[in-house]
Amino acid sequence: MSSQMRNIFVAFELFRPERGDDKIREAVEAFGVSWARINKNVFYMHGELDAQAVGNKVWTAMNTDDKLVVIDSTRNDARWYNIKPEISQFLVSNWHA
Repeated sequence: MSSQMRNIFVAFELFRPERGDDKIREAVEAFGVSWARINKNVFYMHGELDAQAVGNKVWTAMNTDDKLVVIDSTRNDARWYNIKPEISQFLVSNWHA
């Protein structure tokens, strides 16, 4: 983890929403930082976090057919999981362009 307070956004899509998102909410809560649920599929977190650590932990609460994007807006960093290869390449090509 870092030693700087950061703004982290966690956006996800469940392939089977009927399974519920309790595990994702629990993973967000487990960081012990300030957080809010912006809408059904987006959390905002504020604390000494980084996109990679948040992404790795939240992804373990998800299924491999789900999708996850974690954005650290403080450091202009992001991690994504199970995104189409062409979208991933687009993000890589354009993120710091």
